[in-house]
This record gives sequence, C-alpha cells and structure tokens, in this order.
Amino acid sequence: MKNIAIRASSKPFIDRQKFPYGFKKSGDFSISEAELLSAYGRTLLALEKGELSPESEEEQHFVAFISGRVEAASPVERAWAKYVKLARGKKHFYTLHSSASNQSDYDDDYSDDEFDVA
Repeated sequence: MKNIAIRASSKPFIDRQKFPYGFKKSGDFSISEAELLSAYGRTLLALEKGELSPESEEEQHFVAFISGRVEAASPVERAWAKYVKLARGKKHFYTLHSSASNQSDYDDDYSDDEFDVA
C-alpha cells in the first residue's frame, strides 16, 4: 500500500450501528478497505463534517471529492465512498409476496359472488 498523506486517528473508526461486527466481518468490504476505514475513518468523518481543516494535498482532494467536485482517486476515497453508500444509502428489501397495499388492487377484481355454488 502506498504512503497515505491523511492523518491516522489514534482510535480506530467503528460504526456499531450499521456494522455491529466490524468492517472486516460485515462481508461488504475487502480486508484492505476495512483496514483503511478503521485507520482513517475518524479523520475522514471529521473532514467531511468540517470539524477538521485539510492539512495535506490528499486531505484537500478528499474534501473536494466529498463535495462532488472531483472523482475518487485513492483507495481511501473509494473505501469511504463505499462506506457512505452502504451506511447511508437506502436498503432494498425483496419479498416473495406483494405488499398489503398492493393487495387492494386485486380485491376488486375477484369476489366471492363469482364462485357461488348452488
């Protein structure tokens, strides 16, 4: 891994709400992505929120990336983009049945009157 010019935080970054078993055990991140998020996540979150000012060129690029002015250029930025998508994005759930709200559309088409047996 190349030398990263982003400040590493003293404590590892953990998101217990979205990834209760950690980034490595979530199955969503590679080992290197999980290590990058753990090592630099607190700094990246503080840069994103504006709590920290960027000190290096790489941190300035990250702030530009977060604001949408440039594309992700480093593994750290790609890992953060993946984290944001998974942690803050909308979850999609799929079911085998139609929802109860859709069932009312079908109830009018079928009634018990059609099947009267006399």
